[in-house]
Amino acid sequence: MVHSSSNWHSFGANRIQTVAAMAFQPKNPVRTSVILPGEAHTRIQAVAFANDVSFAWVIRHAVLKFLEEHEDQTGLPMRLTAAKKAAAQ
Repeated sequence: MVHSSSNWHSFGANRIQTVAAMAFQPKNPVRTSVILPGEAHTRIQAVAFANDVSFAWVIRHAVLKFLEEHEDQTGLPMRLTAAKKAAAQ
């Protein structure tokens, strides 16, 4: 089941927001989209469901963690090989 931003608050009978979900309160949010490999999408759905958060929350958390870990870097910390590039498409 996908928890979209429009319905994830109402999911479940006694929905309780987690502290982590409440921590993300963007001041100037910008909507964006990405194309993911099917397996990645399925795994993100499973993580979101298991932790009772939205799919979007998992993506935001991952992106913000990545940016925090590479705060002073403007270049990519990794280079994709040709095989990885083909698998990502």
